[in-house]
Formats: sequence, structure tokens, C-alpha cells
Amino acid sequence: MTVSWESPRLRVGFVMLHTSPLDVPGTKDAGGMNVVVRAQAEALARSGHTVRIFTRRADQESAPRVTLAPGLQVVHLDAGPARLLAKAEHEPVMVAFGAQLAAELERDPVDVLHAEHWFSGIAALPVARQQQIPLVQSFHSIAVAEESEQPGERPESPGRLAGERRLAREADLLIAVSAAERDTIIADLGGDPERVRVVPLGVDTELFRPCAKRECAERQDWFAHGGRAEVLAVGRLHPLKGFDLALDAVAQIPAEQRPALRIVGAPPPDGDEYARELHEQAARLGILATTAFEGALRRTDLAERIRRATLVLVPSHTETFGLVALEAAASGIPVIARAAGGLREAVLDEVTGLLVTEEDPAAWAAAITELLGDPERMAAMGAAARAHALTRSWSASAEELLTAYAGLLGAHSAA
Repeated sequence: MTVSWESPRLRVGFVMLHTSPLDVPGTKDAGGMNVVVRAQAEALARSGHTVRIFTRRADQESAPRVTLAPGLQVVHLDAGPARLLAKAEHEPVMVAFGAQLAAELERDPVDVLHAEHWFSGIAALPVARQQQIPLVQSFHSIAVAEESEQPGERPESPGRLAGERRLAREADLLIAVSAAERDTIIADLGGDPERVRVVPLGVDTELFRPCAKRECAERQDWFAHGGRAEVLAVGRLHPLKGFDLALDAVAQIPAEQRPALRIVGAPPPDGDEYARELHEQAARLGILATTAFEGALRRTDLAERIRRATLVLVPSHTETFGLVALEAAASGIPVIARAAGGLREAVLDEVTGLLVTEEDPAAWAAAITELLGDPERMAAMGAAARAHALTRSWSASAEELLTAYAGLLGAHSAA
């Protein structure tokens, strides 16, 4: 890649105030954002760039600096109590975090600062301006007002709606993970289309792969001896993810055809009530015997669980992209997803899976039954899904990010 500034090797600082790249996705407030940032950071470091990820210390045990790979460090900054905070508790620590970030960057500067989520952006904005560092902003999710009828994530703290709009106006570059997110940034936040860039996500196609010959044989033997098909739903146990819809849908399938449902993920720090409601719902629907709540899994275990599944469900009310859909595709597993947000781009309807427009559990039950009853169609979708995933890599995603940085740094240098 050709770049226009003096040194092609960049010093990049990612800012992740409220969640750590060291956290297991599906636990705490860790999710797709954590996977994306870490994967892009690792790809940048492999290319010879120096990357630091700044996050808040959430426990007493974490070392000040953790080296993940040559050229890649996680830096823990002290801001607020050294304990896990609910998401809504992070807004009051933004100023203290920004002060620690400023001190760190004065000692060891970066060429570009890339904030992830609005907490990070508001904390980093004054630092970037004071030290004349270009600020890149990624939102990963964009809140909708409490009174809005539009589906989406409600603001967890008072400043979010105004904070996101401010960042859309003032950050030097806005990175979206899908065309759907780009449209939302422009329409809802007032972002300048000239400063919004879509950087497609990648997927680890070696970790997320189809079943090997032995694994496939074990699955076929399971079916031959009367074993149930398994549908999988993955994510933090948060109402936005729509796991209640998955339970209702599976419950509507006649018992003799009903697949087992496995829900992989743990509640965020303030999400125990929804997790409890899901267990109660499964009991009320009479499907406890065929439903498993597996908690969060490490990436290697999640990859194994996905490739052993028959179908993956993504019933989220909205997603900026829906990374698990691409991970399922890489595993050769068809996906049934809600036709919302970036999921319309993550799933190729009727090719790598199905998109469901209705909220009605009966529509979801029909889609599940339809695919489970047509193994040949499922196999064709799985093959198409794998082929699609092979066109996406984290190295390519990082190259797109570098191209975006190059344009920004060139303009910043000229200014």
C-alpha cells in the first residue's frame, strides 16, 4: 500500500474506555466491538505498525501494560474505582480517563487516535484537540431516544444522545462497519457524508471453519440415531439481542420436530434480570429439556460450538453488522437473522441464509422448520456461506483502515 506521509509505520492508539480487548466476548460488556478492535489491532501490528489499546482498569490485578503480540499492547488507565462498572456508571469517569490518556500520550505520542464507542470518543476528543492528533471515531452501536418507536439500543446514561451527535460533528473521521451504519450516522447523527467511511469487517476463517471429516461423521451419526438438530444463538444476554424471540419461535415448533436451542453468552453487569426472565420463559414454554444456557465461551470453544450447530439464529432487534453471522458463514452454517441494520449485509438472503422481516415468532418458527426440512438446501447455503466468508479477512479490513488513516493524515498534515 502506498501512503503519502513520511513514515509508513504508524503509531495507532485505540481507545476502549468501558470494555477491554482482554475480556471474553459475551461476558461483561464485551461483544462484537471487542473482537473487531482486537482483530484489526493484531493485523496492524503484524504489518509493522505500533498499536496500543487504552482501556480502563476494572480490577486490581491487571498489569499496567499487557503485551498481546510484537508491537501490540493493552494499557490500563486508572479512572474511577478498579472494579467492574455497569455501563451507565462510565459517563462520570470519562474526564478522569481523558486526563490519564493525555498524560500517557504526552510521554509516548501516537499518530492517530481511534475511539471505540461514544464513551471513548468524548473522553478522547479534548485530548486529541489539545495534542493535535487526528481523531477517528467508531460507534459500533448508536442509541435511539427512549420515546422513539424505532428499534435499537436505548441510551444507558444521560449524555449519550448528545455525545454521539457531537462526535459525528467534531471527530475528524467516522468509521462505519456497514452501509447501514453509515446511513444511520448521516441521517440520525448529522454526520458529514464526506467524513464517513465504511471499513468492512473480516473473519478468522481458520478458527471459524466447517466441520472436519470426523466431526461431520459424528454429527451425521447423531442424526441417524435420532438426535435433534441444534440451533444456536450467541451474544450478551441483553434484550436488544432478541433471545426471547428465539425461545418463542422454537417453542412453536411441534415437539417431534423441535430442535435443541443453545444460547451462548452471559449477561452484562446490569443484565441479570433479563437472563432470569429468559430462564423463566423457557420453563413457562415447556422447553427447558431442549434448551441450554451455556454462558460465554472462549473463541476456540465458540468456533467449535458453531461448526457443530445445524443453524445459527440472530434475532437481534438491530445490529450495525452482526459479526456472529459472518463467523457462522465461515463455519459453513446457514443463518436465520432479522432483516435489520447491518444484518442485511452480513446475511445474503436465500444464499447464505434467510432474513426474516416479521417480529411474529410463527414466522421464525416457519423459517427454522423450512430449512431443517431441506438438508440439500442447507448444504448449498453452507457452501455459499463459506465461499462468501473467504472473501473477508482481518488483514483486508486493516488495509482499509490504513487507507482511511492515510487520507486523514495527509489532510491533517496539509492543514
